[in-house]
Amino acid sequence: MYKFPLLRLWASIFVVALLSSCGRVQTAEAQKLVVKSAEPLLISKVVVSFNETSTMQFVNENQLYSEAWDTLAQPRFWKQIICLSPDSCIINIAKSRTPLQTYNYKSWLNQGEYARLTQKNDLRSNYNIENNEDLYVTSGKGEFYEHRKTIPTISKAVSYFNEFGVDPWYAQTILLIESPGKQTAKSSAGANGPFQLMKSVAMKYGLKVTKNVDERQDLKRAAYGASKLIGTICIPKVKGLLEAHNIPYNETDLWFRLLVMHAYHAGAGNLACAINKLNPSVGGQELIVRLWHTECGGFKNESQNYSQIALAAIMNFEEIVRANGDTVFLVQGDRAYSLYQHKIYDNETSQDLVKKCLANYERDLVDGVIPFDYFIKKTEELRFELAVLNGEPRKPETLLAVYPSNENHYIELGNELLKKRKVDDAIRLFKMNMINFPQSAAAIDSLSRAYRLNGSFGLNQKYMLKSSKNAR
Repeated sequence: MYKFPLLRLWASIFVVALLSSCGRVQTAEAQKLVVKSAEPLLISKVVVSFNETSTMQFVNENQLYSEAWDTLAQPRFWKQIICLSPDSCIINIAKSRTPLQTYNYKSWLNQGEYARLTQKNDLRSNYNIENNEDLYVTSGKGEFYEHRKTIPTISKAVSYFNEFGVDPWYAQTILLIESPGKQTAKSSAGANGPFQLMKSVAMKYGLKVTKNVDERQDLKRAAYGASKLIGTICIPKVKGLLEAHNIPYNETDLWFRLLVMHAYHAGAGNLACAINKLNPSVGGQELIVRLWHTECGGFKNESQNYSQIALAAIMNFEEIVRANGDTVFLVQGDRAYSLYQHKIYDNETSQDLVKKCLANYERDLVDGVIPFDYFIKKTEELRFELAVLNGEPRKPETLLAVYPSNENHYIELGNELLKKRKVDDAIRLFKMNMINFPQSAAAIDSLSRAYRLNGSFGLNQKYMLKSSKNAR
C-alpha cells in the first residue's frame, strides 16, 4: 500500500464526501464460470421502475469491500468526480489524487493563466506541497455517468455474458464506465454502442456494421462481440503475462479482472509494456496501484485512470443497489412520495416533504429514469398538493403560484437536461416555464437557446426577438 503525504487532509475530506453522498485459454464458448468462493457470483434484486417491478441479477461486488478497494484514495477521488456537476472542478494532487479545493469550473477557465498559477501556488504553500508535485484540475462528470438509468441494461448484459460463458463482471463494469445509459453513444475514435466497440473488432466477431446497420448498438450483439474479445484475447493475454512473471492468480479476483479491463481499454500490448516495465513479483492490489503510477508505450494517464474510474463506478453503483436492501427503487420521486403518503404530518412538515418529492422527480427526469410525460403527471399532483397545503383552491391557475417560486428554477433544470443532450425534454420544460412566467425574458431566452441547439433556427430567432422585447 502506498503512503501519501497529507494523509490526514485527504482522509478528512473523503469522510465528509462520503457522508454527503481454468483452463489455459478461456473462450466465449467455454462453460459458465465457476467461482472458487463461498459467495455467489450473482445477486438478485427486486427493481421498481416507473411502470413495472421485476427481479434482476447483478454481479456480487463484495470483494470491493472485503479487500478494502473502496478505501483507496484514487477511486474515492473519482467517485467524487462521477457525482460532481460539470460546472464544478476539483484541484488535486496528481500522484495521489488528493483533493485540495472545489472550484467553479467556468470561473477557473475564464481567469487568466497567471491567476490560475497563483492559486495553485497558494495551495502549495497552504498544504506544504513540493513544487515538483503536479496539481491537476479535474471537472465533474455527473452528466455522463447515468448509473441509475443503466440498471436494467446491466442486468440484461449480465445474463448475456453468462450465456456466452464469460465472467459477467466485465459486462457490468464496462457498462458502468464506457457509455452508461447511452445505447447509441459514438466516440470520436469511432467506437460505438454500449460496449464502445471499434468497427474492426465488431466485424472480427461477426457483428454487422454497414451504412444502414450497426449491430454495435444492439445490446445482445454488442455483448457477444465484447465477450468474445474479452474471452479470447484479453483474459488469455493477462494470464500469459502473469504466468511469465510467475504470479499466481484466480480469474475471479478483483485485481485480475482490473488487469483484463486495462487490456480491454488500452490493448494487451500496451498493458504488457507497462507490466514488463514494472517486472512485478506479486499480483494483488499492490500491482494495480503500481500500474496507476506507470507509463509505457500507449499506456499513459488515461490508461492509468481506467481501473481507478472502474472502481469508483462500482462504488457508486453499489450505493444505488444496496440503498434499500433487496429492492432497488429507480424512481426516487415515487419512493419519497409513497413514504410521504403513509404518514400524517403537520402542515409545515408536509410542505417540506412535498417539495423534496418534487426535487426527487426533477432528479429522476435529469437522470433519465422517467419519461417527460410521467414527470408532468407526478409533479402536477404534487403541485396541487402543495397548493391545498397553502390554503389555495385545487385549480390549474393555483399551480402557477406555488411551485416553482421563480423562473430560474426550471431554467437551471433545463440547462442540466441540455448538458445531457436531452434537448427535447429541455424544450418542453422551458415551454412550461414560459406559461408560469410569460413576461420573463430569461424564460423566453432559455427556450430560444434550446431551439438553436436542436437546429430549429426559425424558432430560435422568433423567441430571441421576443426575449429582447420583454427585456426592455
